[in-house]
Amino acid sequence: MSDKLLDILKEHPELNEQELMDYLMGHLTPQERHEIEQRLTESELFADAEEGLSQLKNKERIQSVVADLNKQLATQLQQRRRKKRKELPGQSLIILTTFIILALIVIAFLVIYKMQVK
Repeated sequence: MSDKLLDILKEHPELNEQELMDYLMGHLTPQERHEIEQRLTESELFADAEEGLSQLKNKERIQSVVADLNKQLATQLQQRRRKKRKELPGQSLIILTTFIILALIVIAFLVIYKMQVK
């Protein structure tokens, strides 16, 4: 997984995190608000983010909530990476075992075939 997933709101072509924060805090002109609203309709991710963050009663906490969400996302991604690393040795063992069994089957077939030919 890419480290870009850790801050999903920071790099997005339709909108960036700072623009969304300014929109939610009410720091934009009416024209800028309208432009942001149009971009929100184009991005389901940002529309969901805006909807969730706009439900906060204390608008001053938005920055800390976003930071907490990014931190939780980073933790979850690290846990997934650890799980995937643990699964790989087991998968390698299964592949190796399968290869050995197939090789033994081929050898057994050849031995049986040669015995029948004599």
